[in-house]
Amino acid sequence: MDGIVRLYAPFALTASIIVSTMVALRVAPGMILLVSIAWTAASIAGYVVSRRENRKHGRFRVDLESGDLSQEGRGFSRTLSLRNLKHVAMPLVDGIEASQEDAGFESRWLLLVMKNGEELRLGKAPRHSLRPVLTFLREAQVPMLGER
Repeated sequence: MDGIVRLYAPFALTASIIVSTMVALRVAPGMILLVSIAWTAASIAGYVVSRRENRKHGRFRVDLESGDLSQEGRGFSRTLSLRNLKHVAMPLVDGIEASQEDAGFESRWLLLVMKNGEELRLGKAPRHSLRPVLTFLREAQVPMLGER
C-alpha cells in the first residue's frame, strides 16, 4: 500500500492545486472543487494509514539488561520500555500477504503487543523458522500468547 500512496498522492495533490487554481480564476465551475477536495482527503488518509503501518516495521533491538526495545524504521527511531510489553503473539498471515503453502508451513507474524494496543512486527516466517527467536524470548521470560 505504501507504494500506491507514494505514486497516487503527489499526482492527486498536484491535480487538486491545478483544479483549485482553475476554479479561483473562474475557468472551471465551482462544483468541480468537490472532486479536488475528495482527492486531497484521499491523499491525506492514505498518508496517515501508510505511516501507521510503517511504524509497525523496522529494525528492532531488545536490550534485556536495560529493559529497552529500540526500533529504527524508515524516517524514525524510537526507544520503548519492555515494561510496556504485554505479550508476544504469532498469528497466521492472512489477506493479500498470505500464501497457499502446505499445512504446518504457513507464514506467521511474530508480533510484540504493547500494553497500549500497538503491535510491532518483528518478522514473518513459518513457525519452525521462528523457533530460535521464540526460544530466546522465552528464556528472557517474555510472556507468550501463541496463536490468535
